[in-house]
Amino acid sequence: MSIVTWIIVAIVALLVLFIIFSSFAIIHTGEVGIVERLGVYVKTLEPGFHVVMPIIYRITQVVNLKQIPMKIAEQEVITKDNVVVKVSETLKYHITDVNAFVYKNKDSVTSMVQDTRAQLRGIIGNMDLNEVLNGTETVNHNLFDQLSGVTAGYGLNVDRVNIDSVEVDQDIQESMNKLLRASREKEANITQAEGLKQAAIAKAEGQKQADILEAEGGKQTQILQAQGRAESQRLIAQASRDQINFLNEALKDNAPVYLQYKNIEALEKLATGQANTVVMPNQAIDTLGQIPAVKELLKQKTADK
Repeated sequence: MSIVTWIIVAIVALLVLFIIFSSFAIIHTGEVGIVERLGVYVKTLEPGFHVVMPIIYRITQVVNLKQIPMKIAEQEVITKDNVVVKVSETLKYHITDVNAFVYKNKDSVTSMVQDTRAQLRGIIGNMDLNEVLNGTETVNHNLFDQLSGVTAGYGLNVDRVNIDSVEVDQDIQESMNKLLRASREKEANITQAEGLKQAAIAKAEGQKQADILEAEGGKQTQILQAQGRAESQRLIAQASRDQINFLNEALKDNAPVYLQYKNIEALEKLATGQANTVVMPNQAIDTLGQIPAVKELLKQKTADK
């Protein structure tokens, strides 16, 4: 055989091998293959090994059914109070309808991104800046609800939407920082004033309690002093009464002798005086006569006369 013949045989053999090997297809788990015949959809290949007749049939696309994360380019959005904010977001989606994803939309992923950006502008456009900054979870929830109904026609399902960051202009940021500092200073002043107020109330309450205790102590002292004086007077009165009772008891049997003794004391005082004449009542003289010594003296005076 000539060299030309060998070359032709080799080319034919290579072509046959290429056709044979190109008819083999392996679809991995989490993917499906789209088979077309002369540009018309025929079937969807599930994961595994497949043989597809070449030339007439062709696997035009392998579609990934796994969940796919995507970062959406940062976009500027105007809030309800006319503040421009830059929003960065990410989302996760997966393909639910292969036929709709491949044939009903030229680029379903791009359509999903465009709808996401449009829905985000509408949501933030109805919110004030403070609501946007403090309500990213609300924005995520609303955006997710709105995208779920829109992307179903693209054969897609959005699993999660997340606002990564919300940035404002530098001037707006400085103004917000000033307001924040002023608010914090106000809160600090209010807290300090409240603390001073509570301290003053506590001090006044303490002073009040001290005054009450002092007054109560003074009252108890006065009560005790009064009780002491009353007890002292009672004891003095009791002692006087006991003394009087004792004297009365002693004089009950010895009253005449006691009176005689008192008369003698009176006579002694009269005798030491300057008067030469002493006038005495008869009762006193009779009483003196009962004293033995005086009685004898009187008898002697009578005999001399």
